[in-house]
Amino acid sequence: MTRDELLRRTQYAEPVLGETFRQVDLHGADLAGTLFENCEFSGVDLTGADLTDSQFVRCRFLESRLHEARLIGTVFFESELRGTAMTSARIENANWYASNLDHLDLSEAQIRFAGISRGRLESACFRRARIEQLVVANVETLGLDFRDAELERSVLLECDLRQADFRTARCNHLVLTKANLAGQSFEGQTLAYTQFTECDLTNSDFSQAHLVQGNFTAARLQNARFRSTDAPQAIFLNAQLEGADFTEANLGGAIYQGATAPRARFQRAHLYQANFQAADLSEANLSSADLTYADLSHANLEQADLRGTTLLRAQLHQVRDRATQFTDRSRAIGDDPERLASERWRPQPAPRARP
Repeated sequence: MTRDELLRRTQYAEPVLGETFRQVDLHGADLAGTLFENCEFSGVDLTGADLTDSQFVRCRFLESRLHEARLIGTVFFESELRGTAMTSARIENANWYASNLDHLDLSEAQIRFAGISRGRLESACFRRARIEQLVVANVETLGLDFRDAELERSVLLECDLRQADFRTARCNHLVLTKANLAGQSFEGQTLAYTQFTECDLTNSDFSQAHLVQGNFTAARLQNARFRSTDAPQAIFLNAQLEGADFTEANLGGAIYQGATAPRARFQRAHLYQANFQAADLSEANLSSADLTYADLSHANLEQADLRGTTLLRAQLHQVRDRATQFTDRSRAIGDDPERLASERWRPQPAPRARP
């Protein structure tokens, strides 16, 4: 099919089925609103093409060029785009379903309200891309490049991101639920309102990062590093923090309720009003930390080091403190009898009715 014949069909919204365009120059072509099925676009130059509201079903775009193309409302279903370049493309309300996007180049693209699901996305490049509300779910991911990208209000669900490159990326309201980020480094980066719920962050590095209201609920953070991290109001609810290092971190108002943090290090950390209710801090080092107004009710402090720790009005209600090292706990608040009585209260069994 020639370029002119294709443009005639698209003008009349006729579907294009089983056609090959390997030798056709489609630079700047208007292909909006067209259904393509089982078509071959491999190696084709679609630079600047308009694919608005077009649908591509089981089509191939191997090493095609879609630089500066318009993909607004565009849908790719069970298609192959391996090695395709979409640099500086405008992508909005687009979807890729069950498609192979390995080595896809989206550098400097403008992506808004897009979805990638049930496919492959390995070694894809998002460098310097502006990404807003992208959802990636149930996709095989490995080696993604987000350097210098802006990621805002996007979701990467259950993705393998161990080899992803987030250096110099700017993230805001990013959701990484159940992602594998073991060994990743976010050192010195800004990750405002980022969700790491149920992520594997074993041996990760957040040193000197800015994590305003970061959410690490139920995350695996064994031996993770948060040295000098700025993380006020961060949430570590039920997180696994064995051996994690929070030395000199700013954790004012952080929530560690129910966290398991044996042998964790909090030396000289700012923990003003932090919540450690029922947390396991056995053998943890909290020396010289500021725990003013912190709540450690029911926490396990056995063999923990709290020498030089500021405990002004800190709640130590029903803590386990066998072999705990304190310099001065006189300004802390110990067991509260009324609270203890309420915690131990159980309803009395109702009397059995007489026959």
